[in-house]
Amino acid sequence: MNKILAVWIIIGAFLAGCSSITETESTPVHPLFSADENKYSLLMVRETEMADYNKWLEENQITNVKKIHGRTSLEETNGEYKFLELEKSPAYVVFDTKNVVYKAYTEEDLIKFLKENSPNQ
Repeated sequence: MNKILAVWIIIGAFLAGCSSITETESTPVHPLFSADENKYSLLMVRETEMADYNKWLEENQITNVKKIHGRTSLEETNGEYKFLELEKSPAYVVFDTKNVVYKAYTEEDLIKFLKENSPNQ
């Protein structure tokens, strides 16, 4: 019985140690904002969900976006995040750690902005 208890104590200690290791990134002020001052966060509101955001970043040679939030409903997004005041879909919103830094309604405009700008410029 003591051996089983000892095993559970060791497993518990290991799991507690692992959970604190993964908490290296700071929590952003708002869930859509970037947690990394050197990368943007991106909200994409499109009628169809994109299958692979990482592939999209790679194909368009975008290296300054760390996290992409995907939404399919303009109405729900505007209801949840009233401050965005999105006019139509598709809509693309770029965030740094504190603010909305860019809003676009075409993928081409978004890609151009991301290629020409980076956080902390």
